[in-house]
Parts: sequence; C-alpha cells; structure tokens
Amino acid sequence: MLRVTNSTIYDRITTQLAQQQTRLALTQEKLTTGRNFLRPSDAPDQVAALDRLESSVRETEQFTGNVERIKDKLNFQELSINSIHEELIRAKELLIQGANGTMDANLRLSMAIELESIYESVAAIGNQKDIDGSYLFGGYKQDGPPFDVNANPLDPNIGFNGMYKGDDEVQVIGIDRSYKLSVGMPGSQLFSGFEDSSGNKTDLFSSLKKAINALKSNDLSEIQNSIDAVGNASTHVNIKLTQIGSRMKVVENQLTVLSDRSATLESTISQVEDLDYVSAITDLKNQSLALQAGQQSFAQISNLSLFNYIR
Repeated sequence: MLRVTNSTIYDRITTQLAQQQTRLALTQEKLTTGRNFLRPSDAPDQVAALDRLESSVRETEQFTGNVERIKDKLNFQELSINSIHEELIRAKELLIQGANGTMDANLRLSMAIELESIYESVAAIGNQKDIDGSYLFGGYKQDGPPFDVNANPLDPNIGFNGMYKGDDEVQVIGIDRSYKLSVGMPGSQLFSGFEDSSGNKTDLFSSLKKAINALKSNDLSEIQNSIDAVGNASTHVNIKLTQIGSRMKVVENQLTVLSDRSATLESTISQVEDLDYVSAITDLKNQSLALQAGQQSFAQISNLSLFNYIR
C-alpha cells in the first residue's frame, strides 16, 4: 500500500501553488501585451497559421502597390490618348471646311498651318513620359523617345517604321496570383493599324502629313481622301481609348478585391493574435481567487502541529 507522508502532501501543495502563480503571471502578462500568446512555444499551430496569414498580407500589399502604379500609368495613357483623339476631331473639322468648293487657297493654307500644329502636338504626345519617367508609347524600348519627330513618314525610305523607334512589346504586370494585366500600349498599336480611303494600311502621321499637303496644294480630291483617312484614325484612336477605359475598370475592381482581402486577413490575424480581454479578465479573477484559496489552505495546514513538527 502506497503511503502518503505529510512531507509528500506539503510538496504537492507547494507545487500546486507555484503552478497557480505561474498561470496567474502568464494571464497578467497577456493582459499587459494584449497578445493571445507570448512565445511561439505557447501555441505552435497558431504561430504557423499567423506566419501564413502575414505572408498573405505582404503579398496582397505587393499586388496593391502594383495595381496603384498601373492605375497611375493608365491615367496618363488615358489623358494622352484622349488629347490625340481631340486633336484628330479638330483635324477632321478643318478638312471638312477645306473641302468646301467655295473656299479659296489662302484659307486652306491657314488651315494647313493649324493642321501642322496639330501634327506637332500629336508627335509630342507620342513622346510623353508617365509618372515613373518611362515613355508611354515606346513599349519595352526605353533608351530614347519612341518617335523621331523630324522624320518624314511620307518618305518611302523612312515611313512609319523608320519614324517609330520603340518596339511592339506590351508591358504586363501581375495584379494577383496567376493574374496579369496588359498595361503598355506601344506606339505601333496606337498610331498605326487602320486604313486610308483606298483601304490601304496607314498610320496617323502619314494621314496628317497628306492632309497638310492637300490643303497646301489646294487639292480638293486629296482633301476629301484625307477626311476619310483622318476620320479612320480618329475611330482607331477612340477604340484604343476604350481599351484603356476597360483596363481602368479592371484596376478599380481589383483594388476593391485586394482591399477586401486585406481587411479579411487583418481581421483573421487579430482573431488569432489578439487577446480576448473579457475572457482573460475572467481567467485572471478565477486564478486569483484560486491562488488566494490555496494560500489560505496552505497557511492553515502549515500551522498544524504535525507540520510544525516536520519543519
């Protein structure tokens, strides 16, 4: 038969009191820090889950940063392409006026001068940079302006390809896991790829140059052809503007998705990491009462003569 000595009882009571004091101190520390666990060893599963959640938060922040940069780029593109579109609308208006048979050569010449300023404005827009200093319409080639503004697109030895110094690559940026968005719009896509009045492929600069020459030479037939070509250019640019608008909608939607995901992750992290104060305060009260009761019982037992004798 196992014999329980007074010494054994004494040791057990002191051990239990020490454990109660440790639990109380731990709860007090949790209340001080506001954390559900203080060391990885306290809750290894929760710590592992927290690491995964925090990794997801960093990833979401990275995607959000990407989307914000894309938004800035698209805003610049939208403003620039809209300016080109407005210039082409004005160019077509001038050509329609110039096609009036009652108009004299001097008036057409003045229209040609305005059209030249439109040409220069469009060429300058083609060489614009975005917020990070990269050329908007140069593709991946960023070692210089994408357009040689002094080149003559009507020169058969130059043409549009000789004027355009960029490449045809479209920049894409990740906005989520396995989800990338086309951001860039090479000048080769924006400024060319439509048809003239004869159904031949042409470009914006050639169309404007021909229109200028037609007005200067007082050639009604070529002015009429230019109306069609510039009109087609305007339609082409407007389609590209619509594409930018579609990308902007994707960006706005993705920002909402990432914002909601970030809020969900932060809420989950809080549930895992943050202390439930109501529960902790209840535990503190119960542990304090248990410790006080244990200490009182121990004091009473310690005053027994047998314990006095043992000591």
